[in-house]
Amino acid sequence: MTTYSATDVANFFIDYYARSVDPMNLPRVQYFCYFAQVESLCRNGTPIIEDTFRAYPTGPALTRLECYYDGAGNMPIKVHREFDKSIFSKEDLQLLMDVAIYYNTFSTSELQIMSYVSNGPWQYVYSQGTDLLDIDNEYIKAFYERLPRIPNYRVQVLAAIHGCCEIETMPVLRCEEVEPIDVNTPSEVSTTWE
Repeated sequence: MTTYSATDVANFFIDYYARSVDPMNLPRVQYFCYFAQVESLCRNGTPIIEDTFRAYPTGPALTRLECYYDGAGNMPIKVHREFDKSIFSKEDLQLLMDVAIYYNTFSTSELQIMSYVSNGPWQYVYSQGTDLLDIDNEYIKAFYERLPRIPNYRVQVLAAIHGCCEIETMPVLRCEEVEPIDVNTPSEVSTTWE
């Protein structure tokens, strides 16, 4: 697996939600990056972000992003420099999409609480009260790999489309269970609206 800069991974999430009703802000993108790192360490055994997370009072964060978006607070942020999704491998892009879809179901406050988990990496490092605030990737992996993984949405979508297998994390509707709907052709639509 390849590792990427903090800005590359952050740019993926910022770009992914740029046109949504809830675009990324600095705290939110920090949590998405953190949980992408968690998922990569647990799924692949390697980090997806080459930078080290630090235990800040607000939660795990990447210093590079704090510097780039200094003063942004909760305001929407834009992609930092030119961004090209093609830098990501297919597997890494899938992981980032899984993180984007799954963690977007939580508010920023909920993401903060999830990163503050009791005896978790952030709490352990932050409670030490020392100047050494780096959160070790091995500790992140050891803590989170015993917890359930987030869904692989690609597998679930394919299963739902083909109805070929059961997925425990998401109910799959088989085609025969779905009521057919009427679809109007363009000419039928125009006569319907007259």
